Amino acid sequence: MFPQLAPARLVQLVSAAAIALGFAFAPGSLPKMDLCLFHAVTGLQCPGCGLTRAFCAISHGQFALAWHMNPLSFYLYSLAVLGIACPLFANAVPEKVIQGVALATSAALAVLGIGRICAHFI
Repeated sequence: MFPQLAPARLVQLVSAAAIALGFAFAPGSLPKMDLCLFHAVTGLQCPGCGLTRAFCAISHGQFALAWHMNPLSFYLYSLAVLGIACPLFANAVPEKVIQGVALATSAALAVLGIGRICAHFI
């Protein structure tokens, strides 16, 4: 059915698509669609809200706008840039480093999510 992709190749393809999307669209040109179920139900922003527009803003050098949309976008954009080179160093990076990055990313998303929710009620 579908060809089997190595995890490093999959990371590379997803990262390249995210970066390409950022360059293809200006942040203000994206349609205003609410695709976030959490936001649609609660009216609050989840940790991922604003990431697409923030990636576009970073790609177009609009860093203050990107920060305003989602402060984690710079960290995640950096991971996407590294992800493009992932197949080159996939076997050279120890598993503990990958697990550490995954844990740090999860923790950062959780902190942002909790912060956004708390800010709404303060």
